Order: sequence, then C-alpha cells, then structure tokens
Amino acid sequence: MNKLATFFIFLLLMPSLAFAGTAGKIKGTVTDLSSGEPLVGANILVVGTSFGAATDVSGEYRISNLDAGVYEVKASYIGYQTITVSNIRVNADLTTELNFELPAEGIEVGVVEVIALKPLVQKDLTNAQRITTSDDIEALPIRGVNNILALTPGATLQANNILTTPGHQDAIA
Repeated sequence: MNKLATFFIFLLLMPSLAFAGTAGKIKGTVTDLSSGEPLVGANILVVGTSFGAATDVSGEYRISNLDAGVYEVKASYIGYQTITVSNIRVNADLTTELNFELPAEGIEVGVVEVIALKPLVQKDLTNAQRITTSDDIEALPIRGVNNILALTPGATLQANNILTTPGHQDAIA
C-alpha cells in the first residue's frame, strides 16, 4: 500500500517536473556614465540570438527565455558609445543582473553649406503679380479660363466678364 501511494504521488508530480522552466533571464539598467540618468529606449541585444529588449522610462530592461549558457550582450543608444560585455553566464531559472553605463559620444557632422538666392524684386512693379502654372490650373476645382483669371488678385468675375480694380489693370495680361 505504501508503494502504491508513492507511485501515485510520483505520477502527480511528474508533469510539474517535466515542464519545469529551464530558461534564464538577464535584467539590468542602462544609464549615462557622467550623469547617472537613465537612458530611455536604449537597445540591449544578446549577440548571436534573436533576443533583445529596449529600456523603459526608468532605464530598466529584461530579457527572458534564454537557454542556460554563456552569452555576449551589447548595449547601444544614439549619441552614446556601444558597449559589448562578454562571458555573461545565464543559469536555468535564475536572473543574471547586468547594468550598463554608456559614455557619451561626440557626433561629428561635416561642413554644411547653405546657399540661398535672394529673390528678384522688381522695384517698378507696384501691384500684385501671380504666376500660375499648368500644374496649378490642373489642381484647381474650377473650369474655364474666366474662372481661373478671376482668382488673380485685383480681378473679379461679374456676369462672366473679368473686371479689374483700379491700379491692377496690368494684373491680367
């Protein structure tokens, strides 16, 4: 009877032993080396695998479901030097803590030269001038030459006739 009870207990415990976790975890924080401030959105990658994580608002990260073994872990963030740490041992059902302090990296940009041409100003032109291209005309939600000319500053359309206001006689040519 004692052997039978032991056998049934063994059968009840067997599934839990078979499905016991064998995956380990890596967790830690990523901070700025000089200020100690957390770096939000830093990338942490386990080199040679598809595992990785990004830091949260506290600069913390967690990588789960890693098989037991020795790994190389890389931390990177824009504007900071990338750091790779080797020989990180991950044990089954345990969490390995790995913190990164990234030093700032100066980003050098080549010479940027901006050349802007001064627009031509016609000193003898005292009224509004509008240049309408064929692309502008195709994009208009109206039809007919008179309707298009009526959009010119100083011009109005009355009884299908184009009228100009004084001082804008040469606005429509």
